[in-house]
Amino acid sequence: MSRLEIPELEQGVTRVFSLSMTAEAARRLSGDVEAQAAALGLESLNETGVEVFALADLGELGLVGYLREGVDVPEADLQADRQKLSGLDGWVMLVHSSAFGGQGVVLTPWSEITLIGTYAQQQADQGDIALHSDAAQPYSGAPKKRSAKARRRRSRASLAVACLVVLAAGILWWALA
Repeated sequence: MSRLEIPELEQGVTRVFSLSMTAEAARRLSGDVEAQAAALGLESLNETGVEVFALADLGELGLVGYLREGVDVPEADLQADRQKLSGLDGWVMLVHSSAFGGQGVVLTPWSEITLIGTYAQQQADQGDIALHSDAAQPYSGAPKKRSAKARRRRSRASLAVACLVVLAAGILWWALA
């Protein structure tokens, strides 16, 4: 029984396993996440990270086409294993990184389960983007100076409020006297 170590926080990797079992046993495995976990020597799996299917279900697309189009494996990686992948028949199990929930695990698959290949998804182009904006420069948001007209209006308003306060104080003093 071979051991496969899956690193913690792994993302974007798919492992292809060939299933050397009867179609009925493979069909039962495809619908039972607990059986899938047991088949890989684990206690649990995220069911959305495992696919078990008959290669005949892929039709003309085939496993290579499915890995290229459905899983986004780079063509160069598939070229190296094209004959091996095209030669498979029966049932396969695809185990994606998401099956492990970011945990580091050790797989000890049953003897009926054979690792065919490990494929990383094509990475998105993350080229540098040059962004330039005058608004992002230091001190570009400094307030503008107020005009002399605005300062006069503000001082007149302050004077009016002060007069009203003095008037109110005088009325109050007169009323209490």
